[in-house]
Amino acid sequence: MRAWVLAAALAVTAGAAVAQDQVDPAELKAIIAAHPAWAKWLADPKLAKLTLAGPKMPNSQWRADDIRRPQPKAVNTGTACAAAPPGDADVLFDGHDISKWSGDHVGEWTVKDGTLTAGGRVYNFLKTRASYGDIQIHLEFREPAQPNPPLNPQYHGNSGVFPMGLYEIQILDGTDNETYPDGMVGAVYSQNPPLVNAGRAPGVWQCYDIVFHAPKFDGDTVAAPARITAMLNGVLVQDDFHLIGATVHNAVGHYTPHPAELPLAIQDHGNPDSRVSFRNIWVRRLP
Repeated sequence: MRAWVLAAALAVTAGAAVAQDQVDPAELKAIIAAHPAWAKWLADPKLAKLTLAGPKMPNSQWRADDIRRPQPKAVNTGTACAAAPPGDADVLFDGHDISKWSGDHVGEWTVKDGTLTAGGRVYNFLKTRASYGDIQIHLEFREPAQPNPPLNPQYHGNSGVFPMGLYEIQILDGTDNETYPDGMVGAVYSQNPPLVNAGRAPGVWQCYDIVFHAPKFDGDTVAAPARITAMLNGVLVQDDFHLIGATVHNAVGHYTPHPAELPLAIQDHGNPDSRVSFRNIWVRRLP
């Protein structure tokens, strides 16, 4: 156990009980004392509550979006990032147009010099016109520069890849930007941190290679959960992770029966520090 986690635990007094959805002031004080880099954003009551008093995750000692989880080790992945679409791929973006995508705010996205970029003004999604179930996904992304980074680490280049529009693999600036581990780049959002932090600095192209198996339903019963294996910049970050349901912000995910195939989506987080760019997006349907 990390020393600062132990210190936080010891700081909890035997006095009046703290409500489950409230932050324990003694624990918060101990965490900030042991981890001064978090002081500014944990001073925001909303952010402190988000990362310390979220709902308890099933079969886990942690809460959703829990900052107390150990931070994954950072690894250097170089700068290479290219994978030509194989012959059986459905090329979704090749640098020319977004004719294979739709959405309520398509006009917020721009295509320039072979790059697709989120507008950073309105929270929205681009969704593929085609629907997919079991799928292999290749996608390249680039984080925007952060000359004046916002207080909230979740506003540093936030986006995401959503198989079926429901199950998110997080995109976020992972350089000098500690956040709750199940919300960092490479995470299955609000469910599972990456095995390591394989993110690169803003301005450098990065690549996801994802294998997603859709959940199977027998009526209203989950016959088989969704599963995700993901490589970030050539490094394994999710190893056949079984999702507990759709990925939901600061909540415990659950399944609602849905069709066997649904559109793939990418996210515009809707803040100016999250104008993430994309290129070379292709998918393959799996048998």
